[in-house]
Amino acid sequence: YEQSVRPFTMLKKDNKKGLPAPMNTVLTAPAKKGAASLSVKNAGQYHVGTLILVGADNVKGNEISRIKAISGNTITLAKGLKNDHPANDIITVEFVRQRFWVDADVGTVFWHDHAFGATTWPHGGFGTFIAEPVGSTYHDAKTGKMIRSGPIADIRTVEPVGHGVNNSFRELMVQLHDTVPHTVNIVTAGNPPGQPIEVALEAGKTISFMMPEKIYMTPMPFLNGGTHTTGSGLNFRAAPIAQRLATNPDVSQAFNSQIHGDPYTPLLRAYVGDTMVFRLLHTLMNETMTWTISGHTFLSERYAGDANRKNSMHVGIAERYDLVVPQAGGPRLQAGDYIHFNGRSSKFSEGGWGIIRVYDKEQADLKKLPSGFSTKGEIPKAIPVCPADAPVKSFNVLALDYPAMKFNAKAPESIEVDFERKIQISNPEAKIYALEEDAAKVAGGMQPMPLTLRVNVGD
Repeated sequence: YEQSVRPFTMLKKDNKKGLPAPMNTVLTAPAKKGAASLSVKNAGQYHVGTLILVGADNVKGNEISRIKAISGNTITLAKGLKNDHPANDIITVEFVRQRFWVDADVGTVFWHDHAFGATTWPHGGFGTFIAEPVGSTYHDAKTGKMIRSGPIADIRTVEPVGHGVNNSFRELMVQLHDTVPHTVNIVTAGNPPGQPIEVALEAGKTISFMMPEKIYMTPMPFLNGGTHTTGSGLNFRAAPIAQRLATNPDVSQAFNSQIHGDPYTPLLRAYVGDTMVFRLLHTLMNETMTWTISGHTFLSERYAGDANRKNSMHVGIAERYDLVVPQAGGPRLQAGDYIHFNGRSSKFSEGGWGIIRVYDKEQADLKKLPSGFSTKGEIPKAIPVCPADAPVKSFNVLALDYPAMKFNAKAPESIEVDFERKIQISNPEAKIYALEEDAAKVAGGMQPMPLTLRVNVGD
């Protein structure tokens, strides 16, 4: 499952030590479409019957062909060329072509460079392919036209994709990642007093982790114990909260698309009642994550009817899940914008979040999914969140500042980690929830526990 290729742009090697030069050459004369012979600089390194890649760096015109004969520096191909190729187009055997038989619904499959991953992954050196249900076709959600790639697709099928779900669905490939310096935030809490930020950031640079010229302060001031976060996003896109707050400092409007526009991360759109499938993959590189979706749930194992129903999934390095949400809009079929995000505070604030937009009216630029076994083709009506005759319990809850917060009454206020950096065990800027009738007790110094309320099924 692992193969190596060498640079196809390397045409010679002056140093005789180490590996030999890659088997590359160039055309010494143009080759027209339909031609079956190539004039090259060095044909002696190849063999009859070998597959060669013609035009390796010619993105729109490269092609693979088999060598039929070699005479001097002239290569005769088994078939004529499909494209024109200019002089100096690169010829190489330094490529991999793999053939798979997709014999099972294995879901999401990860592939990446495994030689210099620490350098290439943060630049996007990875990809995925998805095994869809048998007989499926893949379509652009706006036009309905068939597509071959992309993180968002409408999958048209009548085959199972999860327990009790046999119909077409909206699909989003969710690629979580860390170690992307472009979205790092500065952390100051817990660091040595007087330490210049510039010195700390310079010390964190490496060849594969070059800091951007402009770095925002973290909007999560409770993060502490390091000089900076490690950068993240979704699908190599990000909507950093610090940048949004720089535009409009009103935190309550940080996710308002009318003010900031939609996030740069892929936006999945659906009609109420549509099935949605999220292909979750941790693509890189050093940290574990959680992915959370609001207002919806999924089975942790999609074909297991007795699996846990969740709205958040822990995912480790290179781990993947295929998560099926039976109906957009949640169990009560409510239209609106729903957020999905990386549940780690630092990753969330760096921009690892996106929107799922659910409509209850037809849109000119969103095709309806075909009817399947479990859908009727029309947009279902919303169900009231609470039945009119349900028993009612009411709670008046206050949000309070609580500067006396200590995580452990017997612990010191901070613990030194290394290099005079400290992890704080108290939080002078703590916020808590409390019942209105308990507010006076809390203000008087009562050590609160996290607020816990109880209701009965059916309330």
